[in-house]
Amino acid sequence: MNAGSVRRGQLTVRLGITGSLLGIMAGLAQATIGTRIPEWTGAKQAPLALGLLTVALSVLAGLATLRQRRADLSVTSRAACALGLIGPGLLCLSTVGRLWYLPALLMLTAGALTIESWPRTASALTADWPRVLLSTLGASALLMSAAAPPQLIVIGAFGGVALIAAAWIRIARRALLWGLVVVGTVPLAAFGWTSIVPLLLAVEAWTIAAVLIRRPAQA
Repeated sequence: MNAGSVRRGQLTVRLGITGSLLGIMAGLAQATIGTRIPEWTGAKQAPLALGLLTVALSVLAGLATLRQRRADLSVTSRAACALGLIGPGLLCLSTVGRLWYLPALLMLTAGALTIESWPRTASALTADWPRVLLSTLGASALLMSAAAPPQLIVIGAFGGVALIAAAWIRIARRALLWGLVVVGTVPLAAFGWTSIVPLLLAVEAWTIAAVLIRRPAQA
């Protein structure tokens, strides 16, 4: 690894960890005093649940930051780490309002720096399209949870994270993959059965998982 790559990695870690810590603080502020500063937190109806969701996503961004330091990561694994930074960076703009502007900037920058080669990454993701689609469904569930009634926020958040995790685990671990897909779809469909969207999400996720499971095992 050359000096430029080392410096790039160090900058990515600083930005990602700082963004994660600031995000955790923003989430805690939303959960505890969100109703007192609505102009900063977006005047949300469920500040506690959204604050905790923000904390969880910030922790996820921090873990992605630490994992991307490994020099032996594959192109797709590095893309997953970038998603772990960029996803929370964008999603939490809808959970804590203005408090998220700085963490979002830091996470998005760190996520972009995580990608070493955009052409190679685009080619790898195109070839591995089931993972990309399942990750997109997970992100959609997270986005829906941010705008859902309070009782569905936690369910949607856990479901979204479960689907994203299912997309990026080793395909050889089939039982775990199917378990994550169940966690990611069944509770949300059961509690949101009056809406067609959770049901469609479940059908799409199971279909994509069936395609993914037939592909050759890989990291």
